[in-house]
Amino acid sequence: MTPPLVGEDRELMLSDGRTVVCWEGGDPAGSPVLFHSGTPSGRLQATLGHEAALSSGVRLLSFNRPGYGRSSSLPPGLAQVGRDGLDVLDAYDVARCAVLGVSGGGPYALATGLADQSRVTAIGVAAGVGPWTLIDDPEPGDWERPLLGRAEGGDVAGAQAGFAARAAEEFGWLSPDLTDDEVLAGFFADVPAEAIAWLDDTSRLRWAADTRDALATYDGYVRDNLSWGTTWDLDLGRLEVPCHLWYGAEDGMVPPTHGVWLRDRLPDARLEIRPGEGHGDVVFARFADVLAALTS
Repeated sequence: MTPPLVGEDRELMLSDGRTVVCWEGGDPAGSPVLFHSGTPSGRLQATLGHEAALSSGVRLLSFNRPGYGRSSSLPPGLAQVGRDGLDVLDAYDVARCAVLGVSGGGPYALATGLADQSRVTAIGVAAGVGPWTLIDDPEPGDWERPLLGRAEGGDVAGAQAGFAARAAEEFGWLSPDLTDDEVLAGFFADVPAEAIAWLDDTSRLRWAADTRDALATYDGYVRDNLSWGTTWDLDLGRLEVPCHLWYGAEDGMVPPTHGVWLRDRLPDARLEIRPGEGHGDVVFARFADVLAALTS
């Protein structure tokens, strides 16, 4: 297993025999925050917040969800990943902590809170995806809805195969011999330069490392899309943990309507829609502010 560029890795064996690969950074004596990465991404996305966590007095923890990198895969679902998060906290001797989920990791942050509300002090969702088939209007040529419909109808294997085929088309350019710059150029091929202005020289290296690890297989990407694209196995109305929701007004990937949907269903949620900000700006451009809000 290739070591991270900063912080420390750890491989855990869960009680059911699954492997979970974890990362720890920031201040080892600080207030713990469990980070759920976006899609497709893994634990090393948290390395982008290492310096902010260190300066903020935050112990930052993360792990590869099922199917990402060396973490064992698992059938689709949100709730089990929330329970996995608690197992990770146990392994690091963390009794209580805040939880942060970014983009595709947002639903898993909520799942962690629901897994044991006595252990989670606050939840942050930054540009977190909601059940998008309920929120977004259908568009011509939408290939995802038919696959999600197959999964809802019981043909999960067929839906997985469909998403895996699309992933191979979307990420087939990724190969071991690419430079970091080439990995980033492939990952952000359709993203305007101004939308990733927060990606400095240090974070570029870390993002490339995360991409290589997370997309070693497509299992995690496929599982994520089915987990939050089909009916959620979460009862958001039971979640009494304070939730901070941050969305960018200019986000074309996960628009603020997702934050509105979540706010209207969470008992204790505060929604902030930030003018002029896009998808990554709401967290990666101000990691320290987000961590401070969750641990203050």
